[in-house]
Amino acid sequence: MDRMKLLSQFVLAAAFTGLTFAILQPAKAQTLTKNGQWLEKQLDQLVKDKKENEAPKFTFKGCQMNMDLDTKDKEVFVGMHMGWLLSDVRKITYKKEKDGQYTLLIDVPADKVKMAMNVGGFGGSFNQDSKDKHNKDNTTSLNLSTTDESLVKQIKQKLEESVQLCQQGKH
Repeated sequence: MDRMKLLSQFVLAAAFTGLTFAILQPAKAQTLTKNGQWLEKQLDQLVKDKKENEAPKFTFKGCQMNMDLDTKDKEVFVGMHMGWLLSDVRKITYKKEKDGQYTLLIDVPADKVKMAMNVGGFGGSFNQDSKDKHNKDNTTSLNLSTTDESLVKQIKQKLEESVQLCQQGKH
């Protein structure tokens, strides 16, 4: 009798664990999708090059974050692509600039950032090298065209939530 009771408890526990996992996985994916769509909209509107007033295009696909920038300078087309996994993000901060606007800082190890460039008709892709172990910082700075700190805090919070979800899925 005790074995039968123990076996039924084990089966019940396994079924409960499986059901919990089946319920939580779609919720995680749904949160990542919602955060990604919201972040794409906000970053596409707010991130501008201060000198050139050029705007990159952001995309979030699950745990992948991409930034693409296409520009034309004196008849030469230049395209740049940067991407990284949100699970590789170490830290997200922001700072207020002298003009009252904000800069979002995303710290990702140099060897985890994938880059590709296309100049004219010539292109190539590369990863940054992480041989220099003393250089612990590799921060991507995004200049945000806003003085609304509450909006910047929301952006930071949604990015951190997505990073946390992606890091949980990594283990």
